[in-house]
Amino acid sequence: MSVRRIPWVMGVLLLLPALLLAQSFNGAITGVVRDSSHAVVPDAALTLRNVATDQTVAATVSGSDGEYSFRNLAPAKYEVTATKAGFRQVILPNIDVTLSSVQRVEIELPVGAQSERVEVVGGSSVLSTSGTQEHGISPETLQELPLLMNSGPRAAASFAILMPGVSTGGRANAFDARINGGLQSGDEATVDGVSMQQGFMSQGGMVSIFQDFPMSPDMVSEVKVLTSNYAPEYGNSLSGQIMAVTKSGGSTFHGAVFDFHRDNSLSARQWGAAEASPFNRNNYGANIGGPVKVPVLWSDRMKSYFYFNYEGYRQVGGANQPTLSIPSLAERNGDFRDWRDSAGNLIPIYDPSTIRPDGQGGFLKDPFMGCDGNTPNVICPTRIDPTVKAWLAALPQPTSGGPLNNFLGPAIPDTILGNSDYYMGRYDLQIGNKDHAFLSIWHQRAPAKFVSTLPQPIANETYSDPQNSWVSRFNYDRAFSSTLLNHMSMGYLNRNEGYGSVNAKFVDDFAKIAGVAGHNVPPQFQFSDGFTQLGQNAGVNVGNITTRPTFIINDLVTWTRNRHTLKFGMEYRKIMGNLHANTNQAGTFNFGRGATGLLGINSGSPVASFLLGAVDNGNVAFRSVDSWYARQHAWVLHAGDTWRANEKLTLDYGLRWDYFSPSSEKYDHSSFFDPVGANPGAGGRPGRLAFAGTGYGEASYGARYPEKAWYGGYAPRLGAVYSLNDKTVVRGGYGIFYTQAFYPGWGGGIGLDGFSANPSFSSTLGGIQPAFLLSQGFPQNFQSPPTIQSDFQNGQGILYRPLDANKRSYSHQWNITVERELLKNISLSVAYVGTAGRRLPSSIDADNAIDPKFLSMGSALYDEFQPGMTSLDGVALPYAGWVEQMTGCAPSVAQALRPFPQYCDSLAGLNQNRGESQYHSLQTKLERRFTNGFYALVSYTLSRTVSNGSDNTQNEATTWSGAHGVISPFEKSRTKAVTMDDSPHVLSAAFVYELPVGSGKKYLNQAGAANVLLGGWQVSTIFRYSSGLPFFFRVNGTACNVPGQFRAGCIPAIVKPDAVFAQDKGSYDPNAGPLFNRDAFEPLSAFNFYFGRGNRIEENARGFAYRNQDLSFIKNTRLPGGRNVQLRLELFNMWNWHVFGSSGFDASTGAFDVDLSSPTFGKWKGGVSDPRSIQIAARIEF
Repeated sequence: MSVRRIPWVMGVLLLLPALLLAQSFNGAITGVVRDSSHAVVPDAALTLRNVATDQTVAATVSGSDGEYSFRNLAPAKYEVTATKAGFRQVILPNIDVTLSSVQRVEIELPVGAQSERVEVVGGSSVLSTSGTQEHGISPETLQELPLLMNSGPRAAASFAILMPGVSTGGRANAFDARINGGLQSGDEATVDGVSMQQGFMSQGGMVSIFQDFPMSPDMVSEVKVLTSNYAPEYGNSLSGQIMAVTKSGGSTFHGAVFDFHRDNSLSARQWGAAEASPFNRNNYGANIGGPVKVPVLWSDRMKSYFYFNYEGYRQVGGANQPTLSIPSLAERNGDFRDWRDSAGNLIPIYDPSTIRPDGQGGFLKDPFMGCDGNTPNVICPTRIDPTVKAWLAALPQPTSGGPLNNFLGPAIPDTILGNSDYYMGRYDLQIGNKDHAFLSIWHQRAPAKFVSTLPQPIANETYSDPQNSWVSRFNYDRAFSSTLLNHMSMGYLNRNEGYGSVNAKFVDDFAKIAGVAGHNVPPQFQFSDGFTQLGQNAGVNVGNITTRPTFIINDLVTWTRNRHTLKFGMEYRKIMGNLHANTNQAGTFNFGRGATGLLGINSGSPVASFLLGAVDNGNVAFRSVDSWYARQHAWVLHAGDTWRANEKLTLDYGLRWDYFSPSSEKYDHSSFFDPVGANPGAGGRPGRLAFAGTGYGEASYGARYPEKAWYGGYAPRLGAVYSLNDKTVVRGGYGIFYTQAFYPGWGGGIGLDGFSANPSFSSTLGGIQPAFLLSQGFPQNFQSPPTIQSDFQNGQGILYRPLDANKRSYSHQWNITVERELLKNISLSVAYVGTAGRRLPSSIDADNAIDPKFLSMGSALYDEFQPGMTSLDGVALPYAGWVEQMTGCAPSVAQALRPFPQYCDSLAGLNQNRGESQYHSLQTKLERRFTNGFYALVSYTLSRTVSNGSDNTQNEATTWSGAHGVISPFEKSRTKAVTMDDSPHVLSAAFVYELPVGSGKKYLNQAGAANVLLGGWQVSTIFRYSSGLPFFFRVNGTACNVPGQFRAGCIPAIVKPDAVFAQDKGSYDPNAGPLFNRDAFEPLSAFNFYFGRGNRIEENARGFAYRNQDLSFIKNTRLPGGRNVQLRLELFNMWNWHVFGSSGFDASTGAFDVDLSSPTFGKWKGGVSDPRSIQIAARIEF
């Protein structure tokens, strides 16, 4: 059968309910029935009761070998009853079936009358009999651990970071979670058995379940992480599976009303701040669940239940104030005598209007000398561009001196979800003990929020309106017999967002720049050297709306046959993205050092260039098509078997097949780079703009997408579990795991060049000649859309989707684990876990970069062809008309040397997938099951992660956080380094302890006043430590004088490894000088047509270790009728420890200036961990 027919065959199979096949979040109970002499007991009758609903949900009999199993069980607490003639009846209550778990429960039937009952206390074994590496937070503890409201409501998934193998960069923010060396946002998250993939967004996993679609402990009953070697029914991830299941109602009514509150009066001040930043956060809500006892839905055979939860989240202000760089007061008036390097030397600025050849192949400019001609580094105020003056006037006053990191801005709430309402409802229907179905719906909505760090006329934030989300799930379980079960899930997810510029209403406060597409908002100005952006080009919300719906259906058949448990599965995903854009109509204008600098020396200032209106690069969006609709399809087939070979050995094996189609546009409004097709405007040389489909004549590509569809996603899985004895288990396994087809950039990989135009004009002469002046307006020498021609993007950049990019990223995963029951309810596991990532998102290759050997040409690389020339400096003119086409970049010698000289970018590929990674770890976990009022979880991971690819699915083939795309593609061996978030040591601990005092406890076991005051107290805590993350170091591109066509960043080598730090990190004081010693690096003077020999990331130069402890005091007061009043006092960062580091992957580098050419090299930029915060809460339960 042709592989191209496989999706059609799958579509037919979807119509056959018996074969509807994929992943399940359900668990199982298995074991052996024996008598008192340890002999197996066949034909024992077993029934299973759901404790919450008080309903018998399954029945079976033990086999000839005494084996029994209850499969496909919804996560809940169960009671097993075993009977047989000649034996006493045995009842095993309170067996917890957690997400995707297999609980091993051995049953011993004593000889006696069947009418006699024996209740066995003890439940299931603490040892896992599954080959999967899995870790979770039980329902009993999910509500009890301290959980912080941060930029949104409490998210239960954040507890996943407590598990071994999970790292979070420089903080304990679950958003940055990386599981077993996989990609950040490259994991998978499921809610009620269906993926949380966000349409075309190339993200899901923790990003979805923690941030974009947060679900609190009042919405979900359990969170679990499958970290390695999971079954074939799970996939779409390079690392882990984060699973959650929604709460459901029971046989009695229950509910709660609650409010969690934080504000600055309960918090410490940010490190270095004079007082605590004003803020106020509230997470309040109510829930109720119970039976639906109406005639149609409640009978002896039919039972139904409901659960509903509402939560509101309100936020004013923020806990931490950002430190920004804005032009100093002196610089706003043209005085740049404060613009100095870290050694105190003046960084000179030059007048771009005086540029001229120096007679030696280079160029000269006159230095600025003030109005009197005698004051170096001063621009006469009469030279300040009129357009710029209004923006300078709107700037706030600096809060400190110096040219950089001089403004401590106000702390603001999350601009998107700062005020939100969340709703979650679930309805369950149980029909007899063979059919169970439920529907769950989650909904979020938020009003527009207009907040900004800078004054609103120059704000760079966006607001969102509309802002709402939906997550819907439908699950149906059918027991055809006790050995043949079916589980089907359907899900729909969508987020509807309309973004607008916060400063849109101030558009008339500023002079309009001529030649742009529109003036719906003010323009956007961006700067090098870390200066904060001014303005926002998001446009107006009504014309800038994005939805990202995903529809998924999956099903799983489980068939138990003797000692085999066979599972067959299938899944289909329809992945969509609907975009409507009016962004960048007023233009984005970038300012760097080049316009006011010279090549080969540390010179120029982006602020000086801004004052002159001397643009380094400017681009504007001109659209004839302002809406596009990205579409993808995914299919999965899988089969697996769990074979209990004997009493000690269990084998898991299976195979999974994944297919993700390349992204296409619904109406073929899509264009992209074709590296093979002849370009009619480039003398017929290869490399053209191609249009999707067949409807555009000679410009058509002939297919709807450039990638070749790949059907080779076969992923074998193998695992084994061996019981050395009843207290020790050894597990091991290996598997291959594929993930989705990533399209970084949140655009679905759809390009609209030709249908629209986004002309870009850049500086020339190596960057020292401005592209244009703001006073001149945006240049007009570009083709207006629509122009359906293959040469439309000549002289500009172009979207490149490599032809082999549908060969999706995958990982090899392997592990071996020894788990031991130390004491009753206490287990210790020690594991070696390894992961090898292949075909990862990357930027190590660039098809349009030039070989470093051409650096020997020196300044000749900047020489520019003039009309009529056929060669220059020994380099031939690429083709006739080339000089006139080069509007987005200069027609320089360096550009002519490119393989595709008609394009101005490096053609690294949007979805390039040539990266690799390696992860090795030792993981330990000590866990005490919640019994007798005490729970404990301690995990430690010793690991090392090395990669040459991206750390994130949103790599976009650019310099993500400055760490990628900086090594010449001709020196790819240098790209291998530890990852930015490599943290060798991660320690997490969580404890819950109920004081043994009061009614039902060991001490003061009585009602009355003493119980009210002293009973019901509980203490819980979470501690986390992670070692410091590595730094990386760079040199500004203008200072190192390497043309962009080489696509190589400038990386200074460390020449004195023992002298990198100018201060001891243990006693570091930001006020005592820089952290780094500039003399430990290659001298700045060496960087002239030279990009350094440093490492992409420096493993042996690490930042500050992270540590944090949270503590919670809980007082429960039990009242008659099953009611409870709970008061909570929770301290986050209780010791008020501060860590110098920013949030995210580049926590170390992001907090310090690592540019060797910067005036503030080595200095702290203000990034610091959150101060102590106290959260109080009240909760009434019934």
